[in-house]
Amino acid sequence: MRIRCVVCRAPARSDRPVFRCRCGGTLEVVSAPPNVRLGSGPLSQVRYLPFYPVQELVSLGEGGTPLLPSVRIGARLGIDLHFKNEAVNPTGSFKDRGSSVEVAKARDFGATTAVCASTGNMGASVAAYTAVAGIRCTVVVPADAAETKIAQIRAYGARVVRVRGSYNDAANLAERRAAHGAFLLGDYLYRREGTKSLGFELAEQVQADAILVPIGNGVLMAAIGKAYREFATLGLVKKTPRLIGVQAAGSSTVSEALLRGHPLHCIDHPHTVASAIEVGCPLDGKLATEAIRESRGFACTVTDREILAAQRLLAREEGLSAEPGGAASLAGLLKVHSQLRPGSTVVCLVTGHGLKGPPPAR
Repeated sequence: MRIRCVVCRAPARSDRPVFRCRCGGTLEVVSAPPNVRLGSGPLSQVRYLPFYPVQELVSLGEGGTPLLPSVRIGARLGIDLHFKNEAVNPTGSFKDRGSSVEVAKARDFGATTAVCASTGNMGASVAAYTAVAGIRCTVVVPADAAETKIAQIRAYGARVVRVRGSYNDAANLAERRAAHGAFLLGDYLYRREGTKSLGFELAEQVQADAILVPIGNGVLMAAIGKAYREFATLGLVKKTPRLIGVQAAGSSTVSEALLRGHPLHCIDHPHTVASAIEVGCPLDGKLATEAIRESRGFACTVTDREILAAQRLLAREEGLSAEPGGAASLAGLLKVHSQLRPGSTVVCLVTGHGLKGPPPAR
């Protein structure tokens, strides 16, 4: 396994915990896909173990989530629409995929304490997985983190620290605490490796023409792009779907950069009802942007009103309960479906359960 900086391409050591390059850039794992053939067992996180930088997972049965054909919405839009329901993961969001690998890596390094910044879903996930691994965990959350998510974090035994400010303020505090010895969990290189499993599963479940992905820190988009690249190297996929990023209007760094053709700029005070994707300075913004461009995809921005309308529609038309961030993919599809070929096979990622966020408006 090799590690390098996304920005300056300098190598980094892999025999000790590292999370950022000396230049301040994001790190990534660079390893050729193993020369293996996938078995015939059911879809699950463990099915793709050879693709991760660990030999054993910390697992709660994550992965293997259903790909559900649309009941009504797809027919109205004239496309073959499916929903990948990540809400059925153990703690209610796709974050469990990354936690299974990231916490396993922390255990491999002998970590006894860990710290994580989160808007809520990440914190709940790492709290659960560190509880299984026997690692004491502190989760730093922004002031507007949802009480339902904080309650879930505390239920797993983690300590919660609130900060005045945004997710990025919480991330800065978590990184400072990690400098004093705690293992830094969150949207960093090892989480991206575990999150790849969502892309692997999609590649095996459907030959999609397009996948709509909510973007907060950008790790999910980057991971899906990497998953398809690794499967392509092994000849396991014929094509990479167009990756379409969806961001909330109050937190639209990646989409604005792509739409306007300028570099990523941070937003000092992001705000959206979709707290799961409320990130003003995405850690994986560069990799997410690259994944979208490599797939010939694009990005779009949706308003809070559009997100809440999609959340309500998803529940009433498809029977799926999603938090606002999880419904953002459908909000994006409703906005850009005319740009897709009629009859296209399209997947919307439902990234988190509706019990984690505000209920749909009446």
